[in-house]
Amino acid sequence: MGGILVIVVTVMLCVSFSRIKREGIQNYEDVMTSSASKYAQKVNMELSELQTAADVAADVLSTSSHYGQNLIKETLMAVQENTSAEKAVYYNGGNTGYVWDGTDFATADLKKEPYFEQLAGLSETKVFCMRNSEDLKTTELVIMAPSGETGKGSVLLYLPVRKLDKLFKISVDFGADAFALIIDKNGYIVTSGTYESDFLTELNFWNNFADKNKESVSKARVRLINAVTGCIEASSKGTGEKRTVVYAPVLNSGFDVIIGVDQSYVDKKESNFWKSSGVMLTQLLLVLIGFFATFLTISYTTKKNVAEHDRLLREEADTDLLTGLTNKLATERKIKEYMKENPNSLGMMFVLDIDNFKKINDTMGHAFGDEVLKTLGRTISSLFRVTDIIGRTGGDEFIIFLKFLKSDENTLKEARKLVQFFKDFTAGEYVKYSATASIGAAVFPENGSDFDSLYKAADKALYKAKQRGKNQLAFYDDRDRK
Repeated sequence: MGGILVIVVTVMLCVSFSRIKREGIQNYEDVMTSSASKYAQKVNMELSELQTAADVAADVLSTSSHYGQNLIKETLMAVQENTSAEKAVYYNGGNTGYVWDGTDFATADLKKEPYFEQLAGLSETKVFCMRNSEDLKTTELVIMAPSGETGKGSVLLYLPVRKLDKLFKISVDFGADAFALIIDKNGYIVTSGTYESDFLTELNFWNNFADKNKESVSKARVRLINAVTGCIEASSKGTGEKRTVVYAPVLNSGFDVIIGVDQSYVDKKESNFWKSSGVMLTQLLLVLIGFFATFLTISYTTKKNVAEHDRLLREEADTDLLTGLTNKLATERKIKEYMKENPNSLGMMFVLDIDNFKKINDTMGHAFGDEVLKTLGRTISSLFRVTDIIGRTGGDEFIIFLKFLKSDENTLKEARKLVQFFKDFTAGEYVKYSATASIGAAVFPENGSDFDSLYKAADKALYKAKQRGKNQLAFYDDRDRK
């Protein structure tokens, strides 16, 4: 019996060795995509802060009916000095604009700028790529936010691309020969960093791949459109340079992060992983020659599998199958646990409904309505910390609970972040639908010290947002109107 068990264990270990080798490759790919996603989050944070700052400055100028150059100057100075922008401009609706470059305040003729025609019809915040006239490489990004009526005024923030380049520290994660890029939605490189690679020969990054990689490139671009990270092994069109190209979307910005990792570096990492695993398995085989060791190993594996199975069952019971978020019961339980353990900490609850969701189902079908909910569940999680609680609690109702906020100012900042998210939110793979939401917000423990009272406060705020015309956020205590 003991001999049979040894044979069984030996066969199992050989099979496991082969499986671990395959998983080693997959695991390192997961490590690379996870690292690329972190860089994408850094870029997203940088651009989101600039967009928020531009919107705030535009609101200040649009709500001031009698403002002169002093207010314009002070507003531009404040937004430039408190962000990574090198220059701030107020466009007054004519051909000129007021410019603050960190040193001087002056007027400038904007008619010669390549983005000038867009200003006339600007109705929402946009990002424009300024390209060098000689080599067409992007030198800076211009964040444009409308102020007042369409075409009557705008706030512009100039962000040199070199500042985005500083967000990337790739040598530790991907080796010394790796390159890091940001590309726009059409695939054009917007990074000023200098790297030596045949993948960077043409300005459009996707045009540098060998013909045999066309199918993989096509799939990667579709995945990026759907906000999915991934990686592909590829060769360049010119010299046949081999790299693993890792891609990650910068959510709600129209840009993507690209990491090109030297293939020899990837192969070495994968090889080290499965070789070390093979040594460990060999040592384990020697230990498990005896019957007793074999029995213990089988027993241990069984218990581990049972524990993992139980854990997966618990996670499945807490998960909303459509969106991947926590379900109603789990959301309520987790929020109550937080309130019990942290009764005096500052937190905030959002209750949101998709506007006119019944109309979406009636006109576009329930399958499309489900796609709206799935897309929202997939993308809204990236807006907040992993420790925050996000759940679907009804057909089109969602609850977001933010933990351990630092101050009351943070409540307004997080609210603006959520409002901006829905300004850019779209769903649908073939038909893009801009879904909006009515959102109610309540602060813990100020507006409610337990789940029921805080939920009622947020629900009243939600009703207030709907009364005001939907597609907006309202606080229970109206702090957003103060």
